[in-house]
This record gives sequence, structure tokens and C-alpha cells, in this order.
Amino acid sequence: MYKVLIIMCLLLFLSNCNQHTKISNKENIVLPPITYQEKPFEIKWKIEKNSITNIPSNIKDKIKNICKNHNKVVLMKIKTYADDTAKGTFDCRI
Repeated sequence: MYKVLIIMCLLLFLSNCNQHTKISNKENIVLPPITYQEKPFEIKWKIEKNSITNIPSNIKDKIKNICKNHNKVVLMKIKTYADDTAKGTFDCRI
């Protein structure tokens, strides 16, 4: 009785190993990574209306001009200074 159980377990184990080797023998398709051609850029502006995220229209125009080939712009990092200016790091996104 025990011999039959041991043989059954051994056969199940071997059959599972054969299935895994069949899967691993297939060629993996390597896709090229998606990379952005633009690097993050920094722009400095004067804080208006006591809001650091309220970006003046002339700065928005500069950002649109830099990211004209992209759909979205992301404000990644923002720094404020004592002279009521802010420096933002922006990134263009597809």
C-alpha cells in the first residue's frame, strides 16, 4: 500500500517538473524600456496671492513651450525662499 503511494507521489512530482521545464524553455520576449527624452527642468517664479502652487501665466507659457511635444506637465518638487520666490522642478509626460 505504501509503495503504491510513494510511486504515485514520485510520478506526480516528475510530471510537474516536466511541465515547468517546458515553460522555461520558451524564449522570453524583451521589450525596450519606455524612456522619456526630456529631463526634469527647473523654473523660478515670484509667489503671488500667497500660494506657491499658483503659477503665473508667463511661467505657464514657458512650461508649455518647453513641453510642446508632450500632453502633461508634472510639478515634481518645489522649494520656497525668503524673498517670496519659488523654484519648481517640472517633468513633461506623454
